[in-house]
Amino acid sequence: MKFKPDKKYIYMGVTAFIVAVCVILFIFAVFNYPVFAKGFSNLIRILSPVINGLLIAYLLNPVVKFFEVKAIPRIIKVFKFKEPTGVRYKRLIRYISIGLSVILTLAIISLFISIVIPQLISSVFSIVKQMPEYAKNANDYLIKLFDDNPRIVDYINQYYEKIEDVTNDVISEAPTYINRVWTTVSEGVMKSVSFVWNLILGLILSIYILSLKEKFMAQFRKIVIAIFDRNKANNILEEIRLIDGVFKDYIVSSIIDSMIIGVLCFVLCMILGFPYAILISFIVGITNIIPFFGPFIGAVPGTIIIFMMNPMKALYFIIMILILQQFDGNVLKPKLFGDSTGLPAFWVVVSIIVGGGFFGVMGMYLGTPVFAVIYNNLKKVVANKLSAKGLPSETSRYIRSGELPFEIPAEEKSEESMLAASILEMLKDTINFEEGKTDDKNDN
Repeated sequence: MKFKPDKKYIYMGVTAFIVAVCVILFIFAVFNYPVFAKGFSNLIRILSPVINGLLIAYLLNPVVKFFEVKAIPRIIKVFKFKEPTGVRYKRLIRYISIGLSVILTLAIISLFISIVIPQLISSVFSIVKQMPEYAKNANDYLIKLFDDNPRIVDYINQYYEKIEDVTNDVISEAPTYINRVWTTVSEGVMKSVSFVWNLILGLILSIYILSLKEKFMAQFRKIVIAIFDRNKANNILEEIRLIDGVFKDYIVSSIIDSMIIGVLCFVLCMILGFPYAILISFIVGITNIIPFFGPFIGAVPGTIIIFMMNPMKALYFIIMILILQQFDGNVLKPKLFGDSTGLPAFWVVVSIIVGGGFFGVMGMYLGTPVFAVIYNNLKKVVANKLSAKGLPSETSRYIRSGELPFEIPAEEKSEESMLAASILEMLKDTINFEEGKTDDKNDN
């Protein structure tokens, strides 16, 4: 008799083996954390060119798609060139789009480094140099404001003396700190030649990835379909599409939104005559990437800087920021973001707090799309579970308390639920009977 292995038990054995291996690796990682962390960091260091290439390709893909789908075909139509057909011409358009995207990105970075960075450094040095004068102006204004209350004036004078001492210490030690920072940066630059090389390799790899992205995606789909059954494969691919859509829309929209707000802030600062317009606009634009808390975080440094020079202008600056953020929240963000995350405002705040607590500023920024993916998946699971029970998935149907606003299918009614329902009916009948007796007595 020929032996036929049972696939069910083979599957269970393989699953048990994989689980055991994962448990052993987890225990090893917990009790040998330094070794595991060192090995993981070495792996990341080795794969850093590939990781950089994937990240650069992911960020450049919307720009490449814009040139390939919209800009170049429109130029061909406007100048009445012969419309390219065939695989060869499509590849040519793809290569031109990638080249234009890389050139545009490098041009923006070069422009930022050559124009904005020197202005930022100059503004910081100017603020440090004139800090005593700014502190004295703010102190004189506060003393004049609270002239009728000597106790507050005494407090202001005491704190001003402390601020003056700290300011003098900062100014006296500033060259030393700057030299230290410069030395550290120089050493870091000298030691980070490998980082620059990995970045260059990443850029080259990103060009390959962008030029062959359809082929790579097809290979990935083929692997997923080969490993999993049809339903699981479709679910995995659908999940990847969801993650890609949420992250792509969120990152692109937040970058465009922050650039627009930064430019508008700079223009308004120049019109209203606020000092250090570039520095303040840069801070406002960068912090605006963080939802909800970003505008408030960005407004604080600018308010302090302007308040030390002219307290009344600081008030105007606060009003300007409030108006700018109202425009951003009610007009600009809905146009750019739409419903890209599908996350309610409450859960956006929770995601920012949790992400910031675990991963700092990057967690505050990426916490929203990560939580949006988790939220959408939980929402889908709950909807499927309710649908399987024949119940509605709309949240509004569950607002009423005390009893369900819909009928539970008969197969879902257990003996306990039917008993509880009968007890409730008996209690209602008893209450109605007692109320009837009370009404009869009142009538008599």
